[in-house]
Amino acid sequence: MGLLQKRYTSILAVVAICLVVAVVGYGASSDEKPVPARFVLDNTGGRVISSHVEHADDYGYSCDDCHHGGSENENVSPVPCGSCHPKEFDNDFKIKHQTAFPDKEYCLRCHDDAPKAGTQLAEDDRPDPEMIPTRGDAFHDQCMGCHQSEEAGPYGEQSCYECHARK
Repeated sequence: MGLLQKRYTSILAVVAICLVVAVVGYGASSDEKPVPARFVLDNTGGRVISSHVEHADDYGYSCDDCHHGGSENENVSPVPCGSCHPKEFDNDFKIKHQTAFPDKEYCLRCHDDAPKAGTQLAEDDRPDPEMIPTRGDAFHDQCMGCHQSEEAGPYGEQSCYECHARK
């Protein structure tokens, strides 16, 4: 065997080993997304910081326990709460929320038909804002409602600063 042929054989062997390692690594990789260590809710009442890992791992809650109406595909991150629950139903929300969803199915949670991009909805086609809680109301209902039903964690009118950091 000539020197050139030995070199090509060595290169081919290294490429074959890399290919095997890549295939095994790809096959063994987990599609499961890690649970973020914490979540932060910025708001006018003072930032709320809580442990995502504690709620998921220690207490055993699934994603759908908090991220209601989440995606059925576990590999898709939940839609940010503010996409459906705005600080207020202003023009900024009306424009920005249209681009926040992965598919038209999300539109049908509030709208009778999936709106077409760039079109203005008729007044009677818009969901009633009174039926959709604002972000603050949604968090309070979801978080404090769970705390109250579990009789654990802060809840009630006098517990504001157990969650909200004073500014």
